[in-house]
Amino acid sequence: MDWPRFWSYYIQIWENRYDYIPTRESIIVPKLACMPEYMLWFRIHGKPYLLSAEERQG
Repeated sequence: MDWPRFWSYYIQIWENRYDYIPTRESIIVPKLACMPEYMLWFRIHGKPYLLSAEERQG
């Protein structure tokens, strides 16, 4: 069996792998990252890791 020919589709994918690396675009828009109205909800529902250090103290 001619393995390189048999697997040529997957070999081509591997050789072009750098064409498919995702870009590191920001997933959080700074303007939407923090809503003061939700800070109490986060504190009540045990999500302190979502609060800044100052908000966890208060």
